[in-house]
Amino acid sequence: MEELRPRVKPARNRKISEIKIGDERVRVIGLVVDKKEAEFVLDDGSGRITVVFDDPAVVEGVEIGSRVRVFGTPLNVAGAHELRAEIVQKVDGLDLGLYDEVRREVKKLERELEG
Repeated sequence: MEELRPRVKPARNRKISEIKIGDERVRVIGLVVDKKEAEFVLDDGSGRITVVFDDPAVVEGVEIGSRVRVFGTPLNVAGAHELRAEIVQKVDGLDLGLYDEVRREVKKLERELEG
């Protein structure tokens, strides 16, 4: 029987400040603080990143002040980090403070299980 493998690697949950050059796909949650025709700036409290997209339908309904989760590929353009968006989801009802608290607890538990 043939082994089933995902076609696309899963996106790693990251804070903007944690994005690394070697990351293939990431997901970040933050607040849209600026928006232009083919990009927007996302702030998650740890940093800011420019999110670029080709298809305006990807960001339909997203405005400055929207909370979003972005799945994408990190790019290093002229020494600056950018994120090429594959999926952008509005998460306006999400409490970012509570989300960060849960994320810290999960990381703590993972470290305890490893060591």
